[in-house]
Amino acid sequence: MRPALVCLAITLGLLCLFAPPTLVEQIELRVLDWHARIRGPLPPPANVTIVAIDEPSLEQIGRWPWPRTRTAEIVERLAAEGARVIALDLLLNEPDENSRLVLARSLTERYRELGLARAPGSAATFGRLLEEALSDADTDRTLAQALAATRRVVLPYFFVFKETYSAPTPDDSAQRLLNRSRIVSFATPEAEQAIDPRRADGVLLPLQRFVEASAGNGHVNVNPDPDGALRRIELVIRLGDGLYPSLTLETARLALGVSRTRVRLAADQTVLIGSTVVPTDGSGTFLLSYYGPAGTFTHIRAADVLTGAAMPSVKGHVVLVGFTAHGLMDVRPTPFDNVMPGVESLATGVANLLEGRGIRRFAGLDIVETIAVLLLALVGPLLLPRIGAIWGTVVALGFAAGTTGLVHLGFRNGTWILLLPPLVSLAVGHVGSVTYQVLTEERERRWIKQAFRQYVPPAVVEELGRDPAKLTFGGERRILTVLFSDIRGFTTFSEAHPPEEVVAALREYLTALVEVVFRHRGTLDKFIGDATMAFFGAPFDNPDHALQACRAAVEMSDVVARLNERWKAEGREPFVTGFGIATGEMLVGNFGSSQRFTYTVIGDQVNLGARLESLNKEYETARHVIISQGTYDLVRDHVVVRSLGSVTVKGKHQAVNIYDLVDLKKPVQEASS
Repeated sequence: MRPALVCLAITLGLLCLFAPPTLVEQIELRVLDWHARIRGPLPPPANVTIVAIDEPSLEQIGRWPWPRTRTAEIVERLAAEGARVIALDLLLNEPDENSRLVLARSLTERYRELGLARAPGSAATFGRLLEEALSDADTDRTLAQALAATRRVVLPYFFVFKETYSAPTPDDSAQRLLNRSRIVSFATPEAEQAIDPRRADGVLLPLQRFVEASAGNGHVNVNPDPDGALRRIELVIRLGDGLYPSLTLETARLALGVSRTRVRLAADQTVLIGSTVVPTDGSGTFLLSYYGPAGTFTHIRAADVLTGAAMPSVKGHVVLVGFTAHGLMDVRPTPFDNVMPGVESLATGVANLLEGRGIRRFAGLDIVETIAVLLLALVGPLLLPRIGAIWGTVVALGFAAGTTGLVHLGFRNGTWILLLPPLVSLAVGHVGSVTYQVLTEERERRWIKQAFRQYVPPAVVEELGRDPAKLTFGGERRILTVLFSDIRGFTTFSEAHPPEEVVAALREYLTALVEVVFRHRGTLDKFIGDATMAFFGAPFDNPDHALQACRAAVEMSDVVARLNERWKAEGREPFVTGFGIATGEMLVGNFGSSQRFTYTVIGDQVNLGARLESLNKEYETARHVIISQGTYDLVRDHVVVRSLGSVTVKGKHQAVNIYDLVDLKKPVQEASS
């Protein structure tokens, strides 16, 4: 059974490690969140700031969308304050069709259709005013000029997938714009195929004028875990035969002052940003190490930037501009917060890359986890039988706590070690072992109860069932007392009465005697025809076994006397019963064959007890009870006896002293003696 438990524990542990069911994956992700909460919030880097388009800003500036001149003003103010990189978490893939621009275009087109552009005088002046109005209303041009002037702004694009949106395939012009951010450097020839990121079917790009004026571009796609939480970012996504970076990666590149050609993929599934090594998994995703709940990073209200109000210094900072207003922001649950604005997740990614923080899965970690699964799978099945269920559970809990502590320590040092596989193997091995032990013990208890129910009192049977260890199988030398009883002239009685009457009388007689044996914690060994054999002091230790046997014999003689009185009154023939009691060393245990055995006693003192019972035929005794010297030595202060001298019984060479058990002493007599 133990090898089967070990195999089961190892199998389930490795299954959770290499092919985890969805439930196991989700639990493991929740454990990852638990690690973050136990670790607690961390101070974010001071040079990462968020400009928040929040509710107060919307109330002060106006409802969204704002004219892009407002975005241009934000960019210009941040650049003037010395921001190193500005990342706009705003999709600018459609022209800003404001009402002024629509009116100016309509008037200009009508002016041209009427041919007034060639007219002199006032018509020409009006034409120049229309061109100026058209230029002023073109907020996209204003923003493009601001982007070109600052040359530090990163703009997002968005990849689309057929399963979610219709996918516009980029034309040559769009492909040229997209290639501005394409990853073109690889550490080795094999590196390009080292990771297999998600494959997009199309892309939504910012307007051409914005792309050309920006310092960099990157995608803002997210791929949340099955429970909806955002724990990782896709550093690269594939479109066609090209690999393209995330807004997070592009922002970190510019913040580190690294040229695009120095962003490289390596064959070991890492992304190199200059000399900074960023570990990813096989799909190019990067595990985030969140610093805390929403609001952990320094926030500046967009309205304060636009109105020129005093604000914290952003000199040398990476500034991300995005929504935190409800209804506008994209939200995802994180380990610290169920409602985290998307711009904060972007800030977390940028900060992780700049600090080299992140959560890693190192190469070779699978081997360590496999060894842990194998070792912990052995703990329950091999250790538990040696130390018992209670201490085994304590040890198993200790191993579980130790494993959890080591895994959490790894998390604090930036390494994600799977906790569930080793705990599953430990739990399966331990619970399986405990269950098997409980079932085995229960089966053993049932066997003991069944085997001893006919020998000992029910209370003793229950006690044996609760503690089978008190029973020694196979034979044990102990000092015990044996009691024999036999009916005088039973053969003659059987010949003189019908079998049915003999059986009924014997049943009534033996039932009464057995009840007495059980009442005095004796063990019924067997019936030998009309004779009975019982012993005292086993299977449980009983220091008063000799006295209990004497008390049982006295009570038996009284029971037989009462039976005889009733039978005489009914006109039935009475029984004359003799008793023999001997005390000494005997061998007690289960004896017999593998097919049939019995719990009994063997030894010279057992034979002596049988011989003493038969001596009642030769001696006139008070109660027909004869006890040995060994018995008398243990009960002399509790019984009244008459010495019968010494006798050499059949089968023995040495004479033994024997006594007639007259009665039990009353408590007053015991005290005086």
